[in-house]
Amino acid sequence: MIQIRFTSFEFNVETEQWVDVPIAELLANGQDVTISGPHADWISLDIAIVDPDTRERVTRGDDAERWARLLPFAFRNGDIDVEVSEVAEAEPAGVAFRYSTAA
Repeated sequence: MIQIRFTSFEFNVETEQWVDVPIAELLANGQDVTISGPHADWISLDIAIVDPDTRERVTRGDDAERWARLLPFAFRNGDIDVEVSEVAEAEPAGVAFRYSTAA
């Protein structure tokens, strides 16, 4: 599963420092993509991204996880920072718990 965090920044006049502002978080798991956050509507799920290695045009419909990994190339102007990470899929609680049959 791929997790993408979109952030921006603004100047806090009280502290006189730049602070990160959360925009949205996107999760791509196989072909499923979910996005949430205070400004999730700023992120288009319909954009195509050119893979710099293969020069292929990649859309979410082609391969959602590959598309998600390429999102930093779509936001290179600096207004929005994009952080990509691979996360392990959480198993449902009952799956991880095993009863011992030994008596």
